[in-house]
Amino acid sequence: MNRPRHRWLTLIPMVTLLIAALASPLRAPVALAANTPNPTSVTIAGSLQSELGCSDDWDPGCATSHLAYDTGDDVWQGTFALPAASFEYKAALNGN
Repeated sequence: MNRPRHRWLTLIPMVTLLIAALASPLRAPVALAANTPNPTSVTIAGSLQSELGCSDDWDPGCATSHLAYDTGDDVWQGTFALPAASFEYKAALNGN
């Protein structure tokens, strides 16, 4: 008497492929410092910009929140007077 093949045997290749895909780490591309050009401008863009006098928040073009490059310590820096609050911000490089 012939026994029917078990259907689960056909799932083994798919399960193996799924396990292999989940086990392999996802790698993000790495930007090496040697391959990254220095920015020509750095702006703090975020929810704090309207407090600084910018017309809108999250505006990388607002000069009020631009940072200055200090050649002495090779750091972009700025000082801003803000009220006590929670703000979200990002550094926008080259106006973007």
